[in-house]
Amino acid sequence: MAAKAKVSITLSEDLLARIDAEVEAQAGESRSSVIERWLRRASHAAAASALRDETVRYYESRDASERAEDAAIARAMSKGARRVRYE
Repeated sequence: MAAKAKVSITLSEDLLARIDAEVEAQAGESRSSVIERWLRRASHAAAASALRDETVRYYESRDASERAEDAAIARAMSKGARRVRYE
């Protein structure tokens, strides 16, 4: 487990109420663990979104010859896959 640092944050009452409701629903879980879990989920979602955006930018930046080459490779792979015998 990674080392943890103690921090102090200021939250709106409505958000704190949601955190407390989650603590109640997850018996034995602390406010800190709920907040950490929520932050990790948000962090993972942001990273996934950034990766998705980078992938779109990459494919949109490809020129016509690169897209044609990709299509040719995909056709060849599909043709080869149809020849494979599965037992």
